[in-house]
Amino acid sequence: MNRKIIFLLSLISSSFIFAQSVEGTVTDKNNKPISETEVLITKNDIKFSAITDENGLFKIPLKEDGDYLLEIIKDGVKTNSEKITVNGNSKKDIQINEVPVPEQKIEGVTVTAKKKLFERKVDRLVFNVENSVASQGIDAIEALAKTPMVKTSDDAITIAGKSNVAVMINDRLLNLNGQELINYLKTLRSDDILKIEVITTPPAKYDAEGKSGLINIILKKNANLGWNGSLQTSGNYFWGRPTVSARSGATFNYQGEKLSLSTNLSVGDNYWYYTTYNYLKGTTNNDFWNRDTQNLNNYKYKSGNIKAEYKINDKNVAGINYNYSHSNPLEKAESTSSRFNESGLLDIMSNFRNRNSRDVHNATAFYEAKLDSTGGKLNLTANMMINNSNARNLSNTIVPSGTTTTLANPISKYRIYSGQADLEKTFGKVKTEGGLKYTKIKNDSEFNFFDLKNGQYDLNTDKTNTFFYNEENYAAYISTNFKINEKWDAKAGLRYEYTTLEGISMNDNTSAKIKYGKFFPTAYISYKPNENNAFSLNYSRRISRPYFGNLNPFKYYTSDYEYTTGNPYLLPSFSDNFEFGYVLNNNLNVTFYYNYNKNNWDRIQMVDGNYRYTVAKNFYNEDQAGINISYNYNKLKWLESTIFANGYYTKSKSYDPAILTAPAGYSANLNIDNSFFLNKEKTVTLMLGLWGSLPNRNGNTYYYTNASLYAGMKLAFMDKKLLLNLYVNDLLNTNREKGIEYYPSYNIDYQYKGITRNVHLSLTYKFGNNNVKGATKQVKFEESNRAGGN
Repeated sequence: MNRKIIFLLSLISSSFIFAQSVEGTVTDKNNKPISETEVLITKNDIKFSAITDENGLFKIPLKEDGDYLLEIIKDGVKTNSEKITVNGNSKKDIQINEVPVPEQKIEGVTVTAKKKLFERKVDRLVFNVENSVASQGIDAIEALAKTPMVKTSDDAITIAGKSNVAVMINDRLLNLNGQELINYLKTLRSDDILKIEVITTPPAKYDAEGKSGLINIILKKNANLGWNGSLQTSGNYFWGRPTVSARSGATFNYQGEKLSLSTNLSVGDNYWYYTTYNYLKGTTNNDFWNRDTQNLNNYKYKSGNIKAEYKINDKNVAGINYNYSHSNPLEKAESTSSRFNESGLLDIMSNFRNRNSRDVHNATAFYEAKLDSTGGKLNLTANMMINNSNARNLSNTIVPSGTTTTLANPISKYRIYSGQADLEKTFGKVKTEGGLKYTKIKNDSEFNFFDLKNGQYDLNTDKTNTFFYNEENYAAYISTNFKINEKWDAKAGLRYEYTTLEGISMNDNTSAKIKYGKFFPTAYISYKPNENNAFSLNYSRRISRPYFGNLNPFKYYTSDYEYTTGNPYLLPSFSDNFEFGYVLNNNLNVTFYYNYNKNNWDRIQMVDGNYRYTVAKNFYNEDQAGINISYNYNKLKWLESTIFANGYYTKSKSYDPAILTAPAGYSANLNIDNSFFLNKEKTVTLMLGLWGSLPNRNGNTYYYTNASLYAGMKLAFMDKKLLLNLYVNDLLNTNREKGIEYYPSYNIDYQYKGITRNVHLSLTYKFGNNNVKGATKQVKFEESNRAGGN
């Protein structure tokens, strides 16, 4: 028989052939179970270990009877050490010592009370938030900003410059995206966060959708009964603008013997003003089309969330989660354009006023059953998203020959339903996972277009359309994780996804049907020679599916000469991701990476005679290689600094003759965050930081240098129950997006500049038992991110 098969079978059967074991419960001085604590048993330099579950339970199979040394290690500190005698299956309950034993050596490494700040796991990088003083007393968005490789803004979260990042709470994906996601994360306190995991190459357990990976926020375990709450308010003042952006919210958590509840409410009035220019210049002729625009957005919203968990017994938990948000954003803009082509010179003025109304309902339910004491469990989840939107968009086009006024009424109703089953089971040293998932996506959109004639709005049937979109996804996966020895860990998985979709445009009587099935393998291996060094090598294959709106072929006119359209034949893109990581002394993290992206798509700007339009197209493949370096400095009591640098090389190749790609080249990003503690209690903190990016490229776009500097203070009062943050963003007013797009017969220079220099003030008051966390579980709902381009 093949030696590899024999080796694998021996691993799986190891738990059955061991006739001896030690099992028991680890508790604190109040006899409450302690989770995530290491139990180490040693004999003749041979070590056996286990980590306690949430009930403090552990079980360690042994090869033979005899005398052993049993040690308990909690958060890097050895608390207990005693000799035990094993004869068959032994029962051993341990109560940890209140005062840790003196500093000792384990495998030549000094054990101290200081917990690691960074940890390299086999498939992710872990940032232990609770060990970062600078990360306390802030919200989850601000904590993410201090996490290696992560960058946040008022409307997006990215990993190493990549967008569309999915966020999870306790390993369960949040069914929120865009502004709703940002608003929810602002209600979470960093004091409740245990750690943040950055998963750049997600395992087979997670959907293969998205190129940018996952962020998993792990909340602290709840061991206290009672309730607590918090009130938050914040605002931004913009230089030279009479309006401010404001947000207020409240949270409430309750923890009982069986029932846990969490709820939050928030309201906001976000104001955003920005200017853009978009200059098209012919490279083979003298044609040009230049446009300057001033934009004003007012995003008003209110949202609420309630989560409930019920502990049926020690092995079964069920729960629900419901989110609701209502927003009615107002968008206004005025543009001036000059167009020159074979028809001559034409000056165009246009403006629009769009008023939207959006209602989003997310409902989720889960059931979790623990199957055994070795970590086996079954998870069943169900998800539903309902999104209804209705808009009234008024536009004017002004040219020397007259003015044209139109009214558009886009109505969108999309539904997303999914069901999933996940099974985890451990056989000796081998942990296996497997699961099935089904998702149905349905989007019905109606676009009514009216022309103003003789003071009346008449329906324009040529520009009115109804679009139906239906998609079904079937997925199955299997994954295995096993510890080769004390220094080597390995993990591998395979996921298969089969998709059928159909888009029907009623106006032009066209439809597109697409079916495809793909395998998505993942593989990981890590090597930890000692406590100060850790290495890892990862691979994953990912898919990026288009948003619904990019598939609708209907033309949405923003003026008499410009429109936006979709592409029903738009295909998903695929990426292969390789990473080699190294962590030194739990402070320095270095990751080398290479990505190959095939069949990438993006929105491009095209000219067709007297019309200018944007459309989504697949048009290029891309190679990218680089290195990420992050370092946390906390040697001084009065300073904590985090530095992140990303250097990379990008090369793209277009296979569409109508589009050129940007020249290949090198680029880099830099983030520096500093926290200066001005008193011994660390309740007065001065913050100073900056971020910047060198010129970079993506597809057919070349982006110029960008940078921003911020400074502020963080104050804590009333035993840290009242928190105040005050800082100034973009002190030098340098933050803007500027670039150039390349085409065979013309180039397009553009710039986007918002009111990024502003003063931010936030207040948070906490009351009740601050050790209570309430309901914390979330459920997976990856498809919600495809509902829009946020």
